[in-house]
Amino acid sequence: MRTDVKWHIFDTCFGPAAILFETEPLRLRELCLPNPEIESRIAAAGYGRHKSPDSFPGLKRLVGLVKSYFRGRQIDPPWDLIDLEHFSPAQKRVYRQVGRIPYGQVSTYGRVARDAGFSGGARFVGNCMARNPYPVFIPCHRVIRSDGSLGGFGGGLDLKRRMLELERASLPKSDKSVKS
Repeated sequence: MRTDVKWHIFDTCFGPAAILFETEPLRLRELCLPNPEIESRIAAAGYGRHKSPDSFPGLKRLVGLVKSYFRGRQIDPPWDLIDLEHFSPAQKRVYRQVGRIPYGQVSTYGRVARDAGFSGGARFVGNCMARNPYPVFIPCHRVIRSDGSLGGFGGGLDLKRRMLELERASLPKSDKSVKS
């Protein structure tokens, strides 16, 4: 068991979620979306469980952001705590571009590719989204197919739909018709 990597499970309005983090220094390694079977995933991973976010201010901040998001509040990606070092420069550009998609709006795989400088790279963007360890913070649920269908999502399409509905319902009325 690695002692510098820990899991923390916490409740959200959508169910239990978890954060995998490094402790020295505190860096987010993975955010696990709400899932009733999260306990078994953590047990299988072999990392130590950390019960109190209070001992790490960064962890407390991450947990607070995720809880706020699932209560319908807009949050900004905590780039200072997200570990992008193990990604290629191209993947980093895609993740940062997806982090810019406004709350309550969507973009397509192709548009994200173009905006990140990869004309014709929709499949590359899709592969990046499939491997995104930081959903909510890098909001891959806001990326959809060009035909308007949802595409894929690691948390399942029902959760993707619910997250998009939560965001749309939380927008001021004047912003609800905006779509990228």
